[in-house]
Amino acid sequence: MNAVVVGAYWGDEGKGKIVDLLAAGSDWVVRFNGGDNAGHTIVANGKEVILHVLPAGVIQGKNVAIGPDVFFNPKTFFSDYDSVIKAGFKATGKILIDERAHLIMPYHIALDAGGEASGKLGTTKRGIGPVAEDKASRTEDITIYNLVGGNFKEKIKAVIAAKANELVANKVVERAADLNRYADEIYAEYAKYSEKLKQYVGSCAYELNEALAAGKTMLLEGAQATLLDVVHGTRPYVTSSNCTAGGAAANLGIDLRKFKIIAIAKAYPTRVGEGHFPTELGNYEDAKRERKGEILTAAEKKKAVDGDLKLLGKWIRQDGREFGATTGRPRRTGFPDFVALRYSGMINGVDEWVITKIDVLSGKPFRAAVAYEKDGKKTTRFPFKLEGWKPVYGKKEYFWQQMTGEEMKNAVAKGYDALPQGMKEYVKELVASTGTPVSMISVGPQREMTVVKDVLKRTKAYLQ
Repeated sequence: MNAVVVGAYWGDEGKGKIVDLLAAGSDWVVRFNGGDNAGHTIVANGKEVILHVLPAGVIQGKNVAIGPDVFFNPKTFFSDYDSVIKAGFKATGKILIDERAHLIMPYHIALDAGGEASGKLGTTKRGIGPVAEDKASRTEDITIYNLVGGNFKEKIKAVIAAKANELVANKVVERAADLNRYADEIYAEYAKYSEKLKQYVGSCAYELNEALAAGKTMLLEGAQATLLDVVHGTRPYVTSSNCTAGGAAANLGIDLRKFKIIAIAKAYPTRVGEGHFPTELGNYEDAKRERKGEILTAAEKKKAVDGDLKLLGKWIRQDGREFGATTGRPRRTGFPDFVALRYSGMINGVDEWVITKIDVLSGKPFRAAVAYEKDGKKTTRFPFKLEGWKPVYGKKEYFWQQMTGEEMKNAVAKGYDALPQGMKEYVKELVASTGTPVSMISVGPQREMTVVKDVLKRTKAYLQ
């Protein structure tokens, strides 16, 4: 099976686990967008590995590729690679890095950390916005091709000279007289990567299409998620690349008609950083003060069950370990949003949902948004601007008791019918609301804690 895997909400849906699971049946796993501002956490063989730019399939020794629309930090690439090896895995497959991929340079990171957008948009300060601006400029961009092609030093000096005013104004360098020295320092730092990376560099468009023509199977993984897409997301609080399934085709130069579209819908949405979040539980300012590992008391949990939404949001965040794999920032949590999922399903052409982290909602009562309302007007469409729109919740409240480890294993073995009734009611409503069936349900972070048996069959029946 050839498949594209994208996130349905604002990212952090557990794509890494699902890509790792699906990679078992794929010859190639390909990252098609984003940069090292994203992190995929994979738990396999009792080991946890966090990858920021290397595709998740590397854990299983698959051929992996980093596409031309990926913003590439070589330091992060080698850090990812070292993490894989130190965890006891063997990267035995081919590694391909597209020559068109744009390099994240030290000044991109410096500009991101000190620029206005960093504070206003809540960026990860990894240099993604500035490198995307250089890519769009077409004259101040530096690619993998430049790094390994022999004119790297001249290219750096030319770009530094072109950006002189910006670099001085933002205090990346103190004065114009320091620019040559700064360019030399960057060259000295990055030149060491040139020889190490040469063996991996090539053309994704040619190599991947040749692999497909030869009958090889392929899994395309996206970073971030649909509602952070630079075109279709909740602008301006979005990332700098195309995160949708269509972006995979455009970014890689590949025929999407050969691929199934799978979207990861975490059982509850989360959002990192700024931006409107209609179904948010509590508020971002309170979430910022939380630290990973805080445990709610029995009294606090009772208040959450009785209707304290702020505590419910904290409970979900702590049980779901909703803290950024890359930044450590706490993620805002919210009730499920069927309006957002319908939109995501439509613009991606989703064939199947995969629901992740549904176990986190065990023991917690919750509802789902079925529409939005503003100034007396109701809509079931996802607005371009979310300001002022409030969620309209369905009448149904979902609840099931906490599943024990044995019950989770039993559900994995016996299939969909062994899941708690309240959980199945929620899945049924999600399917009916979006018009799209579910193929897998994740009930734990480990690769093997995924319910597959009868899931697609039973959820397709909900649509008949």
